[in-house]
Amino acid sequence: MADPRQRRERLLALLPRIYTAQPRDSAVGAVVDALAAALARVDDSLTRVQYDRWVGLASPLREGDDISALEALGRLLQVNRLPPRLAHAGYDPDGPTRLSVRFDAHAPLADALHDLIGDAWRQPDENGRPGDPAALLAEQFPGVRFALDDAARLQADADTPAALARFRALLDPEPGEIFRQRLRVTAQVRTGGLTTPRALLALALADLGAEPCPRLERRQDSTLARGMAPGTRKRCAACAGDGPCPNTPAAVVEAWLTEHPVEARRHTEPAPRLRRVFTLDNPSLLPDRPVWRLTVSDQPAAYPAVRSLESGEITLFAGTLKPGDTLVVQPALSPTERAGFDGYDSPGHHAWSASHPAGRAIVIDADGAERDVSDAVFYLWGTRFDAPEATLDGGMRCGVLDQRVVTPQLRPGSNAWMLLTFAKPDAEFADAGSTVHTSRFAGPQDADGTRFALLDGSLARSDAKFATLLFEAISKTDTASTTEGSTANAARLRLDLEWVARPPATARLRIPKNEWVAAAAARGVLALVRSDVTGASAAGVRIQVDFPEPVRREYVVSGEGLSLHTGQRWREDAAPSERGPHIGLKLTLRDSAAPQEGHLSTGLVFDTTRLDWSHAG
Repeated sequence: MADPRQRRERLLALLPRIYTAQPRDSAVGAVVDALAAALARVDDSLTRVQYDRWVGLASPLREGDDISALEALGRLLQVNRLPPRLAHAGYDPDGPTRLSVRFDAHAPLADALHDLIGDAWRQPDENGRPGDPAALLAEQFPGVRFALDDAARLQADADTPAALARFRALLDPEPGEIFRQRLRVTAQVRTGGLTTPRALLALALADLGAEPCPRLERRQDSTLARGMAPGTRKRCAACAGDGPCPNTPAAVVEAWLTEHPVEARRHTEPAPRLRRVFTLDNPSLLPDRPVWRLTVSDQPAAYPAVRSLESGEITLFAGTLKPGDTLVVQPALSPTERAGFDGYDSPGHHAWSASHPAGRAIVIDADGAERDVSDAVFYLWGTRFDAPEATLDGGMRCGVLDQRVVTPQLRPGSNAWMLLTFAKPDAEFADAGSTVHTSRFAGPQDADGTRFALLDGSLARSDAKFATLLFEAISKTDTASTTEGSTANAARLRLDLEWVARPPATARLRIPKNEWVAAAAARGVLALVRSDVTGASAAGVRIQVDFPEPVRREYVVSGEGLSLHTGQRWREDAAPSERGPHIGLKLTLRDSAAPQEGHLSTGLVFDTTRLDWSHAG
């Protein structure tokens, strides 16, 4: 703000002395003071006009206008400042833990209660008494007690200032600096046409009121970003290039964007027609082998199988399913097939592979008892050439016939599949121990007959001719000539297929809902995040915004440690010397000198000459 005193001094320096010599309380002095004040206001207006053209300098406060300069810049990009979530006539704080909210005709208390707790306070309880709005509000805001007085005022008394701040966030508009940060990031994304993971993550964090950290992390198929408290980057030494980033523990919110996230898919054929083609749509970038579940309702189903017309693979169960049985086949997957679905937020895909890497097939009866039938599932695959000149091995160039729990591959796009069983449910089979097989293959022109030969445990060890014959019989199944009468007595089945997919042109933004996100949700920001991220994503890209519960992390200090020490030890080696038996004589002469102890004695001399009378005088 310009200083009027400096303006007055400059005016006095320019005016003639006849005016400057006048006292300040004179008419000329009053005119000079008024002119200096007017010039100071002009300086402030010019400065504000210059500053208000830029988002980083525009004032977030309203100075007599309907909207502030920062909000006016936001309207140019259709970015509005979030108003208070709760309409009120004002509030009066009474210390750090208490406040009183006022309501009037333009902002009635009933509408505010409806926005906070709905119409639950209008409904009577089981005793016929009306609901207590204060108790319902206390449930919404833990740690805050509410009371309603006769003047339509809402009193809030909190245990801690933090608890009151969560409720106070509903009464205030979006903070000015948070709106400034959100406007700057939104302007860069919208005007620059950016749809990169960095731009989308920065936009989401700015909407939540956090400052995006410029250092991102790439983890498999996801990009991880962290949001700091506003003003952190100004004090960050790493952003100035002076060292490693120290702000990772200080992040207030985390967000990660996953490209082509792994999704679970399911397809159900409630009443599949035998030997009739049905279509499976797999919107995925990668193929997968689905888990198929076959349920039998009323009649037995002998030797059911599923066949993919796209890949030519067949999975066959060599057994009969009784009414009420359900066959579940979980296929074996190679490391290459699994690696394509590994991701940062999809660690549990194909959950059965960890405990059953070779696959598993079970039959669940009507009572819920399970029976492992993995050794009765066979995998068939072969390449056919139906041209007349392709006569080698009956038209099959190569084939696989093995006892493995593997289902046909579900390729990206549209897949044609078929469910096969015996055409006649009362077909007779030869005894497994008999050498005479009464089963026969149905010919190309036959409408009925056994579709598969007798299969037992020796199927995998059969010769190539038998494998060729079996595959040819399945491949020549006529799907067009099957009439309603030929399947009138067939079993009623239900086929469920489950697999995982990576849909193209998809992304998923996940932001764990911690305290910072919960406070933003109280201001109604979560809907803004979904709207901004969806609008800023590339055309044709479907993006999901999710706010899951945060991952519970426990930090346990390990008692293990690594210690290194050096030392040296010395040991004297004194080998004993051996001697033979011998006799020796030794004489020692010694002078005997007994010691005599002395006594303490005192000697006195008595001089009698001192008593001679001749010396007396």
